[in-house]
Amino acid sequence: MRALLFHAEEYGVSFHSFANRPKGIFKEDVNGKEEQSCNNCVVAFITIEKGDNKKKVSESITKEIKKMCDEVKRDKAVVVPFAHLSNNLCEPKKSFEILEEIENKLKEMKLKTIRTHFGSNKSLHLDIYGHTGNARYREF
Repeated sequence: MRALLFHAEEYGVSFHSFANRPKGIFKEDVNGKEEQSCNNCVVAFITIEKGDNKKKVSESITKEIKKMCDEVKRDKAVVVPFAHLSNNLCEPKKSFEILEEIENKLKEMKLKTIRTHFGSNKSLHLDIYGHTGNARYREF
């Protein structure tokens, strides 16, 4: 797993269309959530890779997201499926299951959590604070 974490002043995403790659990608129902937004939150762009263990990586990334939320004194997190950090992608169904696990664990940690739509093309708005520790890259 690879992840980019940001302390964002503003985050926004708009659904445009369903993706047709990588191979095996499936369409998650948008359920009327064509647009999502969050202010003053930790945004985690997450890539699930082949061989990632669901329990191990979900625990590792949720601890890292919670740690960053605590450091910036925020209780909001956004989980963004982001296949662009690796060429060694896990198959989509398993990736989706791990992302759902991450979302659920963050909610159990009492963080207000949004998970961005899986398997779609989206436009993105990201306004990142300019302080020390505002951006982090992690590999698990």
